[in-house]
Amino acid sequence: EDRETLTLASRTTQADTGRSIMSNAFGGFQHISPLSNLTTSTSHPPDPNVALASNCVRDYFGPVVQTVADALHARGPSTMHELVANIRHHCSRNWNEERGRLVDGLNESVSDRAKGLTEFHYRGGKVKMNKARGTEPGFVTDASHVRAALIVLLHHSLIKVSGGENKNTSIKDSDNETKQKPDPTSPHTHYKYTFLHERARMLPRYPRYVEHAKNQDQYAAQIVESLLINGRMRAEDAILHAWDTAKSNLQEEDDIVDTDDDDDSESNKALKDIVLSFINLAEGGYIEMVQPISTDQDMSGLQKQQENGIHGGEFEFGMDEDGTIVAEKSKKRPMPNSADGNMNPKKQKVDVGDNNDDSYGASKPHHPKILSLLKAHRKLIPLGSVYRVNTSMFHTSLRAMVISRLVSEMYPSDTEKAIKKKEPSDKNNTEHMGAIVNAALTFAARQEHAPTERILGIEESEEERHHRMAEWGTFSPSDIAPYLPLEVSKSLRSEVGGLQQNLSALLVRLSELRYPPVILEVEEALGHPKGGKFEVCTRLLLQRMRDRIVHRVLTTHHGLVAARVVSVLQMKGHCECDAVAEDAMVPAKEAREILHRLHRDKYINLFDMHVTKTHNTGTAIFLWDVIPSRLLRTVKNNVCTAILNLRLRRQHEVEVGKEWMDRAKEAGATEENVHEEDKKKYLAFCKGLERLDCACMQLDETLMVLKDF
Repeated sequence: EDRETLTLASRTTQADTGRSIMSNAFGGFQHISPLSNLTTSTSHPPDPNVALASNCVRDYFGPVVQTVADALHARGPSTMHELVANIRHHCSRNWNEERGRLVDGLNESVSDRAKGLTEFHYRGGKVKMNKARGTEPGFVTDASHVRAALIVLLHHSLIKVSGGENKNTSIKDSDNETKQKPDPTSPHTHYKYTFLHERARMLPRYPRYVEHAKNQDQYAAQIVESLLINGRMRAEDAILHAWDTAKSNLQEEDDIVDTDDDDDSESNKALKDIVLSFINLAEGGYIEMVQPISTDQDMSGLQKQQENGIHGGEFEFGMDEDGTIVAEKSKKRPMPNSADGNMNPKKQKVDVGDNNDDSYGASKPHHPKILSLLKAHRKLIPLGSVYRVNTSMFHTSLRAMVISRLVSEMYPSDTEKAIKKKEPSDKNNTEHMGAIVNAALTFAARQEHAPTERILGIEESEEERHHRMAEWGTFSPSDIAPYLPLEVSKSLRSEVGGLQQNLSALLVRLSELRYPPVILEVEEALGHPKGGKFEVCTRLLLQRMRDRIVHRVLTTHHGLVAARVVSVLQMKGHCECDAVAEDAMVPAKEAREILHRLHRDKYINLFDMHVTKTHNTGTAIFLWDVIPSRLLRTVKNNVCTAILNLRLRRQHEVEVGKEWMDRAKEAGATEENVHEEDKKKYLAFCKGLERLDCACMQLDETLMVLKDF
């Protein structure tokens, strides 16, 4: 009996080891979906990056969307029908088929009675069976819920749409050179969806993007915030949303009543500033235009080819219980500015006075003032174009700030050195170094992400586009001059030679620094018409920053000696234990323990070289080595795991203290927590949440440097 008990305990331990971070360690606190553990086993532990993305989706969009996202990640690219079948396979319970037929017959009788075809004694509505396996909201069985979750993920750019093939298309048609474009309104057109877990992991960074947008102006932050909340919006709707927010802020400041008067001078001035901010964001690449799956021109071409049938217009279609799209009735798709008189849409009464709700989209007409202000910028912002936030541009801008701060720390200005040494200051070649690097990287970010073709209003050839892409990252002094701070620009302009000459000479002196190199002189400045061409050594600076993070992680988790051992292995390569102990200046026994501990945590590698064919461990030579990619991946996974655990801790604390938070919202400041002990507990609870938020933010900054820069 004791032997069987030990065997059962060992099996349980092995199963728990495979679950690790995905197991529910908070009792009744539910934080995973029914499909979260599909890829988890003892041989394949869960990916912390994917687990973090799944938790972010649940926190922002709910358990139903999390279930759909986990199903897409576990199964890979899937169609709507395949996704519904997979989710039902894991979320549905075993139910009696006879009971299902009885319920279907009852619902058919109710439908016939509603149409007046028969009389039935049951006077209630339709009956629904609970087919879910569990009681949590994450158990999804209805195809309409899966479709709604897909729309949410698509609207926030968390899934990628591909495919669009027609299942009735033959091989002969596919080989034709003039292949017809798929009709998105046809029930025979199938698209595949892929979950982008790397983008879902960035959901907690949305407040950081809004704060960074405030460097442009306050209205830019409002536009970015509205786009992040709504996912994708038309340009006119985003401007209208920001304008409504600005008007409400003006009303709160002036304490006036809303009179729906758009002729106010302050309101009109705010609208002009908002439109200007939107144009600046579009030109800078902070927001990007989303290409539709099928444009109006494509739909017009499909409609002209055939007036009736699946390619002749728009279908009113629905979904059955299996998630299959079924066409019910075809109708012509009304086209704007159509020459055909029969194609004119019916006139509808539109209420333009109610602008207080949050519905922005096709149901609302465009505001005439917004259209008039955008009329001169239609090459950059076409009518009806849809925009979203360009997260790559925000990461590039944040990278410029981080690298400039690192350079300022490595090469402090001569004034700071003089203050520390208590000596008279004298200008040297490191003056304004951080500001220059920030300006150069900001210019490089605009080179990469700005819509140059729409700004210039020209169409580039493939050769011109490749030539422009080859110039990304290089700059001349005149290119980065507009991005310099006012103080730096004024200081360089006041010296002899002017701004461009002094900036060129300063860049040349900065290119002479070698440890680590900061500026690379691409074209010699002497005799150059623009003062030379330069490039920031971004990759080397990022590598230095990542090495510092890895060293700090090793020092914190395993001690300073372990960090020294890893540095020795990185410098010398394959070494035996005695050689490592000698170079790290520690006893051999201590070095051996540290090496095995680092190997257990996947920081270093062990290579065994056998002398004989018998593979005798007594005569084998064991060499220790560090693989940089594996070391960096281990640190990334540990940081992701730490962020996930902190987020779970915060979510659990919020669920436990939900009653306190609800009472604090409903009651006034004087009524809530009158007792001194209750007040202390509530303040301690709020302070604990604040500390968890700060820890998550700092770890997310670390992960951003390690993974996204």
